[in-house]
Amino acid sequence: MSLTREQLLSIGNLKLAGRLDGLNDKLLGKYCGTLSDFVEDFPGIEADLKKALIIGDNSQLTYVLSELSEILANIRADDLVRDCEQIRQFIGSAAPDKLEAELTAFLSVVATLSVDIQMEQHKNVEPEPEPAPAVRPATRKYEVVYTGSGEDGGAGESGQKSILAVDDIPVTLNLLRSALTNVGYKFNGVTSGAAALDYITKFTPDLFILDIEMPNMNGFELAVKLREAGQHAPLVFLTGNTTRDYLVRAIETGAVDFIVKPVNADTVASKINKILKNKKK
Repeated sequence: MSLTREQLLSIGNLKLAGRLDGLNDKLLGKYCGTLSDFVEDFPGIEADLKKALIIGDNSQLTYVLSELSEILANIRADDLVRDCEQIRQFIGSAAPDKLEAELTAFLSVVATLSVDIQMEQHKNVEPEPEPAPAVRPATRKYEVVYTGSGEDGGAGESGQKSILAVDDIPVTLNLLRSALTNVGYKFNGVTSGAAALDYITKFTPDLFILDIEMPNMNGFELAVKLREAGQHAPLVFLTGNTTRDYLVRAIETGAVDFIVKPVNADTVASKINKILKNKKK
């Protein structure tokens, strides 16, 4: 699927500045095909890496990382190639928990690249409807959990932008809070869609971050209810599923971007800054 030069240059982690000028339309189309192959192949590669890590098969882990490194080199993701090679050097010498942490963080960044490519590709096609996501069963009572730094959940001082995150896992909310308050945003988090709907009766955030898979009300359903309630702020979805069909459904529901789990603080800050930098205070 072909992308324009402008679209390609907008994709983070692709080092394309100065590299597209000499490509004619045929070569550009070939490169876009390579990007599509990466998007299709990455979920399988990710699964193979996680399986090798779980069973402690260092030989397979090294082999699959080598394969991924070659693919990343072909799509000009130079920084990720470097990171991939560094992880390969950890194999056999790093403690298992250290290796797992490094690999998990790396895969999150690569998954974000896959999502960013798909976001641009989706702009050039007419998507088909997709099924709703799986919903985890509720196992406990979900209540409002305000995790902002102020006394209430309202907007910050001096035009500080306000963000509401919705995720049934408090640990994720804490990671988001740390990432976003560190770059100057007012952050509040709740653990259910019902709590989010209660929150917006009192406050109007500048941006929503919605987990897709939640008990009782998934992120897609919540997004619809937010719009019906007159909330027009940008919607960013949290997801651990980066397959094309899943992301297309999210885009159709109103996503302007995605944050891939596990949460990477630098990626979160970069994406939210990009969305809100031109939004009026």
